[in-house]
Amino acid sequence: MKKIFILFLMSLLMLTSVTLQAQCRYCNTYEDFVAGRWQPLDTVCFDQQSKTHQVWWGGSDFILKTGDKTIDKMLKKEIFAVMQADTIYVNCRNLRYEKARFGNGYSRAIRMGQNDLLFVNRKIGRKESMNAGAIAGVFGVLGGAIGGGIAGGMIASDMLKDMVCYVVSSGTDKKGHIILQLMDDEEMHEIVKDREDLQQLYWNEKDESKRKAASHVLPILEKAGLIKLPKE
Repeated sequence: MKKIFILFLMSLLMLTSVTLQAQCRYCNTYEDFVAGRWQPLDTVCFDQQSKTHQVWWGGSDFILKTGDKTIDKMLKKEIFAVMQADTIYVNCRNLRYEKARFGNGYSRAIRMGQNDLLFVNRKIGRKESMNAGAIAGVFGVLGGAIGGGIAGGMIASDMLKDMVCYVVSSGTDKKGHIILQLMDDEEMHEIVKDREDLQQLYWNEKDESKRKAASHVLPILEKAGLIKLPKE
């Protein structure tokens, strides 16, 4: 399972600076994505954010730009997803889980089933926000760059090891947010309930945190026929 997860992450984080040469398309909304309403987009360049930036500004992997200010503003604030060939990048700006956000930037995603998008990212939510705030507060008393640097390093180290699977399966709510599903015990129960082999595979991991980890969940979703993991 670990090898599969490593290959999956490597495929997501290929290069620090990449140009998408051809067949670039975008859709404005989740509903457009479901309906297959993609619009052409000129060549897009994107930069992978640093690990520290990922943690402090939302954990999204890629910043997409065209060099055209109007289009770049759309990419940042309005566009739901961009596709190059068969690779999909979902805009994290309006994604929410337990009212927490990833921040600006795009994450590489894969289709799950017919209408859903799955991506791997750090844990966010009420519990994670409280823990991060508590750690930063404790080390903040050391003062200035020293306290902040130590706290930031510890949080970055923890969060980057704490990767889980999120699913986009609906459009925006009244506030313009897209509410995510976390692939947790409840969601996985529904997926494996009719497959005894997958039930055993999932529930054999007794530690809840490890059970929800992307490295544990992804191979099971693939065995269930819901996703196809990149092989490169």
